[in-house]
Amino acid sequence: MRLLAPAKLNLSLRVIGLRRDGFHEIRSIVQPIDLVDVLSVNQVEGRMEVINDNPAIRPAQDLAREAAVRMLEAKHRRNGVRIRIEKHIPIGAGLGGGSSDAAAVLKAIDRLIPPCFSSERLGELAARIGSDVPLFLSGGAVLATGRGEQITPYPTQRKCFLLVVPPVHCSTPAVYERFDRIGRGDASDGHFGQNDLERAALDLYPELVHYRAAVEALNSEFFGMSGSGATYFAAFPHTAAAAEARDRLAGLLPDSGLYLCSANAAGCEEGERCRLP
Repeated sequence: MRLLAPAKLNLSLRVIGLRRDGFHEIRSIVQPIDLVDVLSVNQVEGRMEVINDNPAIRPAQDLAREAAVRMLEAKHRRNGVRIRIEKHIPIGAGLGGGSSDAAAVLKAIDRLIPPCFSSERLGELAARIGSDVPLFLSGGAVLATGRGEQITPYPTQRKCFLLVVPPVHCSTPAVYERFDRIGRGDASDGHFGQNDLERAALDLYPELVHYRAAVEALNSEFFGMSGSGATYFAAFPHTAAAAEARDRLAGLLPDSGLYLCSANAAGCEEGERCRLP
């Protein structure tokens, strides 16, 4: 089975407050995009095996591996799957690649080992793995609330996006910890491009200021930081405008990854259509 696991952008992200369970209450509009990881999942004889082609991802921190273990336990199996992951989504960049891979593994194993679970059961398993995992089980933009696991479809206009991925790995726990210390700064109203974590990320990783300024100077409809960073994005009405902006930044930010992407109406899905760097 071959699945495409899309990245996501937080078009807006509000942090409502700290919950009793230690997580943060959020309200975020999340848009899947057509930058994807590619997963091959096969049923085999023998032990479970997860092969990830990015050596920076440690097995103990691999959400895809955790998803496989939890899913096999739920199916009353211990072994019998081999998973290969071709990583194209940058890690530590606020794009949700690890969560998307986990959702793809849940879907694949559910289909390979019957009986199939209900969408509610899959959602419960996904939420135990990570707050972002459930949003990748559905297609299209969503409003994520609670700690991020409560998902409601959200209508958005189809946009093209230029992604700027600086050579900075942002730690989500560290950014939230800094947010708890310094707050969000100016009050936000949840409009596209507003992210309550941005001030904390910039305070923790001041080198991001340079990249933010470059994206802000583009003539985009709106721009912002995704998740806890480090990716910045700018939204454009069509591909030609986004490509022109990419060409402008190519000389200014030679150390950054620059990606042209479109909104993706699907979640993790089987198929060949994908956007690779």
